[in-house]
Amino acid sequence: MSDTNKNKAVLSIVAAFTLLQVIILFVFGYTPYPDSEDYIRMARECLEAGEPYPTLWQYRNHMFIWNVGAINAVIFSLWAFKSVTPLLVFYALTKGATSWLLYQIVRKTVHPKAAFIALVIYVLYPANYGESTAVLSEIPFQCAVMAGILSTLNQKPVAGGILIAAGNWFRPMGIVFLLSVCIFLWCGKKWKNSAKLIIGYLLFIGIIGTASWSRTGDFIFQSRAGWAMLMKHAWDNDKDQKADRKLFAHNDPMYDYGSSLNCAQKDSLFRHNFLVWLKHNPKEYFKQMPEKFIRTYISDNVNFCAFLPDKHERNYMYEDLSMASLKKDFPHYAPVQILTLANLAYYYVLIACFGTGCIYLMRKRLFRPLILPLGIIGLGTAFLLFVGHGEARYHQLFMPFMILTISTYIYDKYLNHIGNEKKTRLCHKQCP
Repeated sequence: MSDTNKNKAVLSIVAAFTLLQVIILFVFGYTPYPDSEDYIRMARECLEAGEPYPTLWQYRNHMFIWNVGAINAVIFSLWAFKSVTPLLVFYALTKGATSWLLYQIVRKTVHPKAAFIALVIYVLYPANYGESTAVLSEIPFQCAVMAGILSTLNQKPVAGGILIAAGNWFRPMGIVFLLSVCIFLWCGKKWKNSAKLIIGYLLFIGIIGTASWSRTGDFIFQSRAGWAMLMKHAWDNDKDQKADRKLFAHNDPMYDYGSSLNCAQKDSLFRHNFLVWLKHNPKEYFKQMPEKFIRTYISDNVNFCAFLPDKHERNYMYEDLSMASLKKDFPHYAPVQILTLANLAYYYVLIACFGTGCIYLMRKRLFRPLILPLGIIGLGTAFLLFVGHGEARYHQLFMPFMILTISTYIYDKYLNHIGNEKKTRLCHKQCP
């Protein structure tokens, strides 16, 4: 196939994938996930106050700061269009852009043939459909950080750092991707590029944080829910909760102080409470990690809430798609449950192929193409285990990088047999 025909095929696949996102949005409509509903509620509060998120009132009264960029995106859509539908259309287009970004990243770091394989695997992955029917933070975060990685690969590291920081504004996982890209650059001895990447990252944080400081007196550049969520997870799963109550004021580490403490003070209090709890429960802390890991990776069902026929009438949207319900309802499944099971099969195959690909590339001593995906997945998973909590949708941010490894494995094993071409070691010429 000529280069022109290849490019046409890639653009056709990306266009079809993007169009499907838009069609699904208009056929199935908005999906009222709890977090999505809260984003809209807080955005309306901001519009009433005439301020961006967080308003001074929210800063003084809420328990923590939510995903700042995601809520401000909702504010803009409601302000400009009186609806979140235009934002959802933008997110559908953004989701389509991630497929093209994945293709370009694999093309730069591995080979155009591997990139085409990655693109096909990605667009056939059922969980990629329906995600853009809610105003959550994953899509803009993923698109921004992948654009940042591609900009860095294209020798524009300052822009890359700005884009990764923009993604962090939507979801506070940017540091994982920043460090992973820096490690990738260090391994290639691109010290100056890594420094420029960090400068770009700090530049965006400085602008956003200063703008917030001018309104609230606090340098807010990302969500500040981490310590609260970590304390809540630890406390909810504390097997000796009754005895541990005496460690905390009001016998509750999650006690809501209302407006007597602002968000920064509450964040410090949650951190203090967690460290107190950890001092008395170090074994329990580590015992909770396997459950966090399992909750993160065991299922891949969340996005299929978009296809539930009565999703606007449900108090608990995930019930029919939970692993327990899928087991209980066997073999009498609703159509959306059948789709969910098909996706689970695809997801488990991807996990198996990722593990196989890692072992294969390590055995062949092809470490270079593993640095970026293993950095992101390894650091991201460690981040969730040590200072986060486990939810099924959290692994979605890592899936493009699992697919990167799978496509590298397929390319090398079945198309290129690069083990017979030691002089060209995979990625040495393509990577910056």
